[in-house]
Amino acid sequence: MIASLIYWVVVVGLIVWGVWMAILSAYWAGQKQNGNIFFIAIMNTLGALAGLLVWWVFNNQDWQYYWLSSTVKTTNLLGIVLICYVVLIVIEFIQGRGIKPETAK
Repeated sequence: MIASLIYWVVVVGLIVWGVWMAILSAYWAGQKQNGNIFFIAIMNTLGALAGLLVWWVFNNQDWQYYWLSSTVKTTNLLGIVLICYVVLIVIEFIQGRGIKPETAK
């Protein structure tokens, strides 16, 4: 029971967090605030690493039982969410680079 609760809280939490960060990134891109986008990319990287850890533990039944004393049948949804995170992080890193000032002529 607790394993399925933790699994689905993490999956739904990552989805909500990713959507919220995508909205904020789009807003800050429109405002030309590239430093904020770069910071969001770093935060999303940490979230993706945490999601990867959960994915790693929950895709092995023995690990689930060792850590949580119960097991849950996983879906591909967490893997798809992590792939979306990688795409979002790459876009944010590209968009978040600082604007280089033009050289004086």
